[in-house]
Amino acid sequence: MTKKVLLIEIGTEELPSRLLSRTSLHFYNNFIKELNYFNIKYKNIEYFSTPRRLALKIIDLDTKDRFIDVKKRGPSIADAYNINNTPTEAAIRWAKNCGINVHEASHLKTKKGSWLFYHIRKKQENIELLIPKITESALKKISIEKTMRWDINNEKFSRPIRNIVILLDEKIISGKIFNIPSNNFLQNHISSTEKTIKIQNAKEYPSILFEKNNIIADYKVRKEIIIRKIKEKAKKINGFIKINTFLIEEVTALVESPIVFLATFKKKFLAIPKKILVYTIEKQQKCFPIYNSKKNILPYFIFISNINSKCSKKIIIGNEKVMHARLSDAEFFFKDDRKTKLKENLLSLKKVLFQKNLGSLYEKTLRLKLLIKWIAKYSCSNVEDSIRAALLSKCDLVTNVVCAFPELQGIIGMYYALEDQEKKDISIALKEQYLPSFSGDKLPCTPIGCSLSISDKIDTLSGMFYVGNIPSADKDPFALRRLAIGIIRIIIIKNIPLDLKDLVDKSLELHNKKNINYSIISDDIIKFFMARVFNWYQETGYCIKIIKSVLSYKSTNLKDINEKIQAISYFQKTEISKSIILSIKRISNILEKENKKINGCINIKLIKEAEEIILFNQLKKFHNDTKDLFIEKKYKEILLKMTDFDIPIYNFFNKVKIYHSNYEIRLNRLILLQKLKDIFFKIINFSYLY
Repeated sequence: MTKKVLLIEIGTEELPSRLLSRTSLHFYNNFIKELNYFNIKYKNIEYFSTPRRLALKIIDLDTKDRFIDVKKRGPSIADAYNINNTPTEAAIRWAKNCGINVHEASHLKTKKGSWLFYHIRKKQENIELLIPKITESALKKISIEKTMRWDINNEKFSRPIRNIVILLDEKIISGKIFNIPSNNFLQNHISSTEKTIKIQNAKEYPSILFEKNNIIADYKVRKEIIIRKIKEKAKKINGFIKINTFLIEEVTALVESPIVFLATFKKKFLAIPKKILVYTIEKQQKCFPIYNSKKNILPYFIFISNINSKCSKKIIIGNEKVMHARLSDAEFFFKDDRKTKLKENLLSLKKVLFQKNLGSLYEKTLRLKLLIKWIAKYSCSNVEDSIRAALLSKCDLVTNVVCAFPELQGIIGMYYALEDQEKKDISIALKEQYLPSFSGDKLPCTPIGCSLSISDKIDTLSGMFYVGNIPSADKDPFALRRLAIGIIRIIIIKNIPLDLKDLVDKSLELHNKKNINYSIISDDIIKFFMARVFNWYQETGYCIKIIKSVLSYKSTNLKDINEKIQAISYFQKTEISKSIILSIKRISNILEKENKKINGCINIKLIKEAEEIILFNQLKKFHNDTKDLFIEKKYKEILLKMTDFDIPIYNFFNKVKIYHSNYEIRLNRLILLQKLKDIFFKIINFSYLY
């Protein structure tokens, strides 16, 4: 029998919870690539992960001997032999590289000629020798941001590797991975007195882990069990759970034998603002708040333990004590903050440094005030309300709650502003100023929120460039790429007619206290932005050729760029677009052959042929029909009107002799073609679409 089950388990110290799922998936994908590279067949691969293990179970692995065909084509026969039929230097070098003499090579004949050819069928390395190499390679190719080194071997991985299991059915595959020899002893639960679990056959995995110590190795199964059990617990008190995907993923990665417990906290803590309460329960304690039918929080929480203890009451009491301490802190900070209004914190920002060379948070706030006043006219937000939002934007950063829980910045500002009877849009903008905070994050909903977010991000980005903190290819410590993408997304998706060049220059003016020429810095920032624009459109799924065709015109008006990309993408899907683009290509090729630039006016008296008269009239009609469309920047309509040129251009090329013997007629026809090219290229550079 050649088809067997292969088990590989990598026992580690506790892996980072936020990286467990991704690390496991990378291991799985890398292993598949390695198997494909060596042409090793299999039916299916299952992958598993817990805090202290990564595992693969390969079903019906084909273990029979495999052969690989090595084929190498050498020099042509004409180049392989001299006049006297002796091998040339090129032929000798090729044969030596193949490990043969020239006369041992065969000949390959094709329609294009004959070549020296080497073909040998080799037996591939035994699969039992390959498996440890494949496994180590798959592990080393996992992309890990921060690695650890351990032992004298100085190996690198996310966490130290302590145990290796490689079983092919019941046979232990001997080998070393990260210099650790393989065996058939699985890592047991961290709380178990017996440190290992002996496994006799790969087929027993993962059921043997559950049978011995309730270890659920399958990440997806473990996750589903946790979700089901927390819902059941909440239902017992007539409550429900709001599924927080990030929290579920984190908890699933923290335990391998999940036990769900219900605990309580004092009702007085329900007076704490909902966001602070949820943040404390979820973010700080990794627990689940419970809601009633009115979506109000109940004085209960659910936590997941990794240990099934006989003294479950002690575990619950211990978690309740910790939760009480955390909520007491939050309650104290909140009450202390509310002794003063949010706006009264503005002058305190003078004592908080924003950046060494860019001043305090108070100075940043004054820059935001000026920026948002200018941006408001483009975003259609109320100017006075926008200025008010800018002045309040950083006031929550000196509150007790934000100092204790930094992730609540903006959220606390919104809550405190609402309690101070600030306008709703102003209050919401304080929260929205930090959106989007990561790739794919939601955008601000309010016009003031959009204006404040752009102001905050461009102030930081331009300031960092101004003082020389520019991102490199592999380092971006101030997350300026994320800030740039945030600005780009807001402007494009919210359809704000804001020119990037104007925005950058306006922001740089506020940093430039020395009154120096900042044009070079401005150009660098624009290049940085446009690289992000290109990447964003590419990741969004737009054709690279279309993106390049639009960006080649160096426009910095993102609204205009977006409308062009949308229009060209639509136009390219129409049936007639290929014909139009081929016509543009033909016109461009004809004009490029001329040694001089074609310019001047069309001489109507020299237009003789019916086909060129029709084309000329179509040109005039297009100018008249699209004059207002160009002003209104309705590019889709303009491109659709370009299709009216298809038949006239075809007939012109088919019936009219461009290179007429009369130089004036010839030049006049070339000018007509140049006028055509000019109107086609008025929107984008079509040469990228040929």
